[in-house]
Amino acid sequence: MKRSAYLTVVLLVVVLPLSVTGCIGWEAPYLNPPATFQDSDLVGTWEARYWEAGVDTLIIRADGTFKQIYRDNYKKDYVYETPWNRWWVERFPDGRVRVHFEGGRYFLGFTERGEVFYDPFADELVKMPGELILNVRKLSSGELILHHMWTHSDRGFGLIGGETEMFRRVETP
Repeated sequence: MKRSAYLTVVLLVVVLPLSVTGCIGWEAPYLNPPATFQDSDLVGTWEARYWEAGVDTLIIRADGTFKQIYRDNYKKDYVYETPWNRWWVERFPDGRVRVHFEGGRYFLGFTERGEVFYDPFADELVKMPGELILNVRKLSSGELILHHMWTHSDRGFGLIGGETEMFRRVETP
């Protein structure tokens, strides 16, 4: 068997059963937060690393305020920092949770983006004029993450670049 044919067979044997059972894509490793989730579970410092392009930091306080600091590694000395602005949580009947950051910006993809995005968990468009909205999700390990909206609904293969789409907590109060 030629090497390319062997790789195709291996990919079909490994990937096809995973996709059929639902283990590939955004829903398998990303679950709704637990029923015990409280707004205070978000308090702390969160970071998203966009390849070598930059680091996006959210400092979330219990008093309902946050600060976003984005450091761009490609644009020398570019740092965007919000003042302390308001944040709040939006809950849905199906268990999904979104967090809104008033005055926050979307920097994933090397640059700031427009106002209309795609929520891959709700399968709907989300308008974010003057704010950043993130999905609160839980990994199978139990860790909470803050997941970005997408710039459009056709994002391709869900396992490539997935780490860049999420904020992870790096510090708790």
